[in-house]
Amino acid sequence: MDKVLDEQLDNVLGELREKLWENVNVLQDGLKEKGFNIGKTNTCVTPVILEGDIPEAMALVHDLRENHRIFCSIVIYPVIPKGMILLRLIPTSVHTLEDVSLTIKAFSSVRKKLKEGEYKKIDASI
Repeated sequence: MDKVLDEQLDNVLGELREKLWENVNVLQDGLKEKGFNIGKTNTCVTPVILEGDIPEAMALVHDLRENHRIFCSIVIYPVIPKGMILLRLIPTSVHTLEDVSLTIKAFSSVRKKLKEGEYKKIDASI
């Protein structure tokens, strides 16, 4: 009986792992195709490197969370050089390909706002 359960668990975990890597590859390839710098990564954690200051980074992450329902962690100075924003996305196996597509579109939107200076106009106390 335990052997049957082990095989079933292995099958489920294998399917989840395959879905995870499908999502990771679609996300990373899609971001690169849109001209995003994701550095060199061979893990599920997907870095997105942008240029901006700390208040812009805070406003951008707030926009992603509140208006696009995307949570990502942010890394800023002094961990990385001044003027850089590093966002970390972690796709999972429960995300859909539609989720991934919406994420890529949202990142294109916030990058445009960042380049146009819209986040400089937002109060840093967000």
